[in-house]
Amino acid sequence: MSDALAFPALAASALPQAIGFLLHRAEVVLARRARRRDAGAPLPPDEVENVPDVVVGDPGPALDFDPAEVTDERRQQLETLVGALGLYSENGHLPDGQDERLRRALGRLRALLEDVYGRHITFAGEVQRPASGMRIVNKARDVHGVSRALKARRVSSSANADILHTAEAVHPGGEMISVEIDELM
Repeated sequence: MSDALAFPALAASALPQAIGFLLHRAEVVLARRARRRDAGAPLPPDEVENVPDVVVGDPGPALDFDPAEVTDERRQQLETLVGALGLYSENGHLPDGQDERLRRALGRLRALLEDVYGRHITFAGEVQRPASGMRIVNKARDVHGVSRALKARRVSSSANADILHTAEAVHPGGEMISVEIDELM
């Protein structure tokens, strides 16, 4: 599988971990969206999430996403995929890493979650994908002043960010700075 919705054929022991992780993330997104629709309801607490070893890199906290990214269409797709994949989660003996339908469903779920979180979610064995981490997209039409994709005071040397910073035109006096870091730790 080489398309954007590809999902790796994981070892039998790793597949349930990956399914559980993605389903948990989808359920957090759906629960937070449902609570936000009721303006009086508090947001769910920021729980400590156990990220399985099968996840490569830092996928970020489960509640670290922009609720505006959870459109009605994405919500419907997430609900459909959670329902379809829930069977695999409930019956740990069912997942088969060679099952193409399962892998396509997991690939679609991961792609939706990556869009919502704005981060890569990468699993063990995916050498062609960047490790889980931040994805920054900054597209400008015209730059007259300064356009920055990322400005940070301190960044860990193990941090992973995939940055796409483009402009159609940078006018005289304009400046594009993709990454500005004061201190690498």
